[in-house]
Amino acid sequence: MTKELRYLVFAIEYYRHEKGLTGAQVADLFEKNGIYQIVLDNYFLYHIESPEHMVHEIDHYLETGSLIHAM
Repeated sequence: MTKELRYLVFAIEYYRHEKGLTGAQVADLFEKNGIYQIVLDNYFLYHIESPEHMVHEIDHYLETGSLIHAM
């Protein structure tokens, strides 16, 4: 497994925990909104910053359709 995929698994679990969602709910949310690819595309930014930043950016994207720090 690549480091990017390991981080994606971490991101799913972290987001699930922060939002009080089930794994299935997060999987559905990420799939419907293209969040899997966003996390992978922004791995180099997200893995050096706090996980809270990633959650904030995902929430911002879900609300506005744009990223704060697009790669």
